[in-house]
Amino acid sequence: MNLDELINDIPLMAVEAVCVARRNPKGEGFHVVWVNDSFCEMFVTSSDAIQNTDPFAMLHWDYVADFKSALEEMDAAGETNFSQDTLCLRSDGSSFWGGVSFVRMVHGEPPEDYTLTLVRNIDTLKNREQSAELALIENEHLLTKLEAVQTRLMSAITMSPDPFCIYDARDRLVIWNPAFAKTVAPNPDDLQKGMLQHEILDLGLANGFIDDAIGREEEFRTKYLAAWHKGGVLSPVVRIRGRDYKVIRSESPNGDRVFRRVDISEHLRQQRELQNYAERLEVANREISEQALHDELTGLGNRRYLNTRLEDLKDVRRNTGLEIAALHTDLDRFKQINDTMGHAVGDHVLKHVADILRTQVREEDVVARIGGDEFVVLTMCAPESENPDKLAGRLIDEICRPIPYDDRLCRIGASVGIARTPVIAVDELIACSDIALYKAKTGGRAMKATFDHRDLDALRSNKRLSDDIFRGLDAFEFIPLYQPQVNLDTGDVVAFEVIACWQHPERGLLPMSEFASTAMEVQADRKIEGMVFQKAIEECRRHFGEVADMPVLGFNVGLSRLMDAALLADLDDLRKGELVVFELNETVFLEDLNASILQRFETLRDLGISLEVDDFGSGRASIVGLRQIAPQRLKIDRHLIEPIATSEGARRLVRSIIDFAGALNIGITADGITSDAQVQELLSLGCRRGQGPFFARPGPLKGLSKKSNLLGSPKVA
Repeated sequence: MNLDELINDIPLMAVEAVCVARRNPKGEGFHVVWVNDSFCEMFVTSSDAIQNTDPFAMLHWDYVADFKSALEEMDAAGETNFSQDTLCLRSDGSSFWGGVSFVRMVHGEPPEDYTLTLVRNIDTLKNREQSAELALIENEHLLTKLEAVQTRLMSAITMSPDPFCIYDARDRLVIWNPAFAKTVAPNPDDLQKGMLQHEILDLGLANGFIDDAIGREEEFRTKYLAAWHKGGVLSPVVRIRGRDYKVIRSESPNGDRVFRRVDISEHLRQQRELQNYAERLEVANREISEQALHDELTGLGNRRYLNTRLEDLKDVRRNTGLEIAALHTDLDRFKQINDTMGHAVGDHVLKHVADILRTQVREEDVVARIGGDEFVVLTMCAPESENPDKLAGRLIDEICRPIPYDDRLCRIGASVGIARTPVIAVDELIACSDIALYKAKTGGRAMKATFDHRDLDALRSNKRLSDDIFRGLDAFEFIPLYQPQVNLDTGDVVAFEVIACWQHPERGLLPMSEFASTAMEVQADRKIEGMVFQKAIEECRRHFGEVADMPVLGFNVGLSRLMDAALLADLDDLRKGELVVFELNETVFLEDLNASILQRFETLRDLGISLEVDDFGSGRASIVGLRQIAPQRLKIDRHLIEPIATSEGARRLVRSIIDFAGALNIGITADGITSDAQVQELLSLGCRRGQGPFFARPGPLKGLSKKSNLLGSPKVA
């Protein structure tokens, strides 16, 4: 059989794609010599295009190596044919699965090697096989997952701390976890698969595990089973062995009943705690609301309470025709109580005043503490009634009585400002009573005053002055003036009293008397005194030069400045040899001296500071206070000096003061000397020092000398 005969017989041999290839002359590989039409159709090519090409090009490149390996195995085994499923490659790049049969033949003389390859398209069959294989693999995976899920589910059921069980449609126990067994019997082996539900209930009742059933087991059993057969539960919460469980029941499509008991003991405990907390919080809120309206120290209402009650009184006024009066009370000398006796004493005083207010007002009146030592009383009264004024008088009288504390007596006073409707609108009552209070305090202590519209002008004026004082402090406008103190025997200047003045840019030089009260109200007085002190020391250093020539300087010092910590810092800056005298001008407080003030006096003496009492004889200093202070000198008030040249009574009074001071070894300075006759009378009475317009008026340091002789000289401006 030659090649042509072989090719002619091919249609009889196969109806599939056929390819005949011949070995290359050098024995390396094959080349295509003939293909049938089925091959061209199957591989999307033509017989001309595929002639002399490598027959292995019809295989997908991923499968060429496998095919050639099978061919080598065939040759090695001495076989001439084999079949293999492989992935074939069309000329357009697409691929398909083919069943390839391969045959080796030798033809002709000389003999030539040929290969006959038959290809059958098995793509559809292969895809089915692969799909089936993939489905099988997927099923195996699903079975594996299902087994894992079942294993985890059983582990979860077993390990769950919540009791869990399943009954089938005939109420037989199918599955349960150890937690469920512990809620039924002490021995887990007492539960068996297939037990009926009522048997398990009886087991729990017999063991006394169901707390709610103890002592009424039969009643509980009857009600429980009735609820069970209706498809429900007796109670959504059951208590078993001291624990509370929420019962969750569900039914599956096959009729199984699934029961889970969730331990909610901790949840219920927290709920009870929250309920208790809510109750305590409600009580606390009521207390806080009460505290928010009341002053903690005195128990009186506070400003918020006052405003709330004022709104209520508006309605009373509208419905009854009565009027509202506001009594604004401020304590006199209370700050000194705190400063000199301590805050504990101050608190005692405030509570005492609160008790006075409670006892003096009617039950329907409103009492509030709205500031440190400020109180307000709201009272209803008939138009033109004098009751508010009478109440203010009683409050002043009661508050002014000495207040005992331990072994001491605290003395304070009270000022009361009154504002009332219809003169004042209700919403302005508190503000206007405060203005009236200011008017009462400026009129003196233990006073009452009633608001009228002229008070607003005074308030605005005082506000402008206080603002101007602070501006003046920032601009260093407060300056010292100096008034000489003279030896009445020789006329020599022995000291200078430093007097604070305000060098106002618009109003000129203002004496302290024009702004002192306002400065004290806004607590600017000690700043002014401190500024004047520093300026005086600096001026004297520049003016007198040598330390030995420095004069004695006398400074008027109030109690607030005296107790100010900054005072000691100012004194630390003084050089040795500079002599400073403090003239205490608030002798009204000498009766209230305490250990802290006396200690401050000792500190000042240790620093070389002398103490003098100013305005002695005005009726404000006490003998007890003088003995405690032990001053070096008394300055007799100018009002006592003025008549001594013409009044025998005045001379006797001044003599008695000089004799009194001599008995206590205290020096004397006469203030306000205006004539030589007064000088002569003072000398005859034993007074050796004085000051006043007769010698010189307060003025700048320029032109003054420590050694000047001013006796009988013209007045120095």
